This record gives sequence, structure tokens and C-alpha cells, in this order.
Amino acid sequence: MTARTLDVADGRVLAWREFGDPGGWPLVAVHGSPDSSAVWALLDDAARRAGARVIAPDRPGFGSSSPKSERSILDWVDDLDELTEHLELPSFRLLAISGGSPYALAVAATHPGRVAHLGLLSVISPLDAPGVTKGTNPQIRFTLLAARRAPFLLEPMGRLMAKLTLRDPDTAAERLIGMRPPADREIIRRPEVMAVLRENLPNQFKDPQSIALEMRNAARPWGFDLQEVTVATTIWQGGLDDVHTPAMSRHLADHIPNAHLVYEPDYATFNFVDDFDTILEILAGDP
Repeated sequence: MTARTLDVADGRVLAWREFGDPGGWPLVAVHGSPDSSAVWALLDDAARRAGARVIAPDRPGFGSSSPKSERSILDWVDDLDELTEHLELPSFRLLAISGGSPYALAVAATHPGRVAHLGLLSVISPLDAPGVTKGTNPQIRFTLLAARRAPFLLEPMGRLMAKLTLRDPDTAAERLIGMRPPADREIIRRPEVMAVLRENLPNQFKDPQSIALEMRNAARPWGFDLQEVTVATTIWQGGLDDVHTPAMSRHLADHIPNAHLVYEPDYATFNFVDDFDTILEILAGDP
């Protein structure tokens, strides 16, 4: 799916892709980090079956969206306001994955009357919450430690990731698979899943500064309190996920007033691909 673009108020380009049913109920899908809207092609078939119109924006510096220096998590709410106004969407449902969860939570916190239901899949929580990073794999643990205590390392790390990925995408794909828990690898190696992830790689690593900024944003205070998220929220979490730990999802579920946690002990992240029909059914229903 080719990205569409919109010139926003500050002169940047905001890009998005659409999947599913063009005439269906609107679902804004928020990608992870580093990631891009292209990953939501995995949702396309289920969205067509569910009658969902998936609107998947690229955050600044990812996919086809222009970078924006020193942006905060709350700044992204303005981008989404411009996009949903352009698309004439007074209300919508939200689904975020991984590092996209703080951005979706910011939208829900500031626009409770517009978000009909918030879905969070394999989430991150505020990283200073006690015990939430315990059990992460070594690569993720190092990245989170750098984000919290040595942020000057993030941009060189992002540049190295971008260089290795763009120079040899196949090797980069294998490296990323190796960072995932075994429960994920079987799903990722499906041809249809691997094709989407392989196509997505160049969209994720276009701007190393944006990668570093997203990591710093995750480690800083998010700019709002989880108690301000009053909309109906469903969180899906796998018990075998060593990238987004179960403790992270439990922290969100304990602090978001109207949250419900769906815990699958034998899942990691990509296992939820097989549950997209159920996830969309829940998001489409009355909270």
C-alpha cells in the first residue's frame, strides 16, 4: 500500500497508509519504534473481514513522514489532530503496538471524547516504574539502560542500526528475528509475515536521530498521568515476551482506570497475529 501524504501546519509532511475496508469503521493504528505504518499490512485481511478502515500514520522520521527535532510524546497528538481533521473523523478507535503505546495513550488522555476504545498490544510502560524492565532480553535491556542513563549513546546506536539494515536487509532481518523470543520466530518465518517485515525494514531506519528521539521519549516522563486515560482500554500481553515484559502491561492495567488485561501465557508478540479477528471484534464492540 502506497503512503499518502499531508502537509501539516509547521511545513512537515505527515504520511499514512490505509488498510482494510475503505468504507468501514475507523481504526487509527499506531506503529512501534523503530517501525512504520507499513507493518500494519499484517492487519489488512482481518480488517477487511471486520469491516474496519485502518488509518496508520507514520510518526516523524519514520516511513514517509518528515523528521521533527526535539518532539515530545504529546506533540504527536497535534499531528493526529491534523490527520483526523483532514480525514473528517470526529471519533475513532485506537490500536497501538509496542513503542507506539505512549503516543496512543497521550491521544486517549487528551481526547477522551473522541477515542471510542483504546487497544494496546505488547506494550511498554513508563520505564521508571519498579520492576518493569526485569526479564527483558540482553539487547533490549542495554537499549533501555542507555535510554535512561546514557542517552548520548542512542544516536550512534541508531546510525549503526540504520547502516547495517540498509546495507544488508536480509542479514538485518535475521538479526532482528534472533532478538525475538522463540514463540515469535515461528510466526515471523511465515512467508506472508516475513514479506511484510522485510518490506518494512527500510521505512524503520531512515532517520537515526528519530530512532534516538523515540528511545529518549520512552525513557523520559511522558507528559501525562496514566490516571488521565479514562477511555475503555484493552491490553493484550504475552507471557513469553522478553521485549515487552508482562510487568509493563500489568503496570498499565493497574494505573489506567478503565483497563482490562488479556494475558496469554504462551504468547510473545507476533502470536497475536492469529488473534487479529478477535482483537478487532473487541475494539469494534461497545466498551
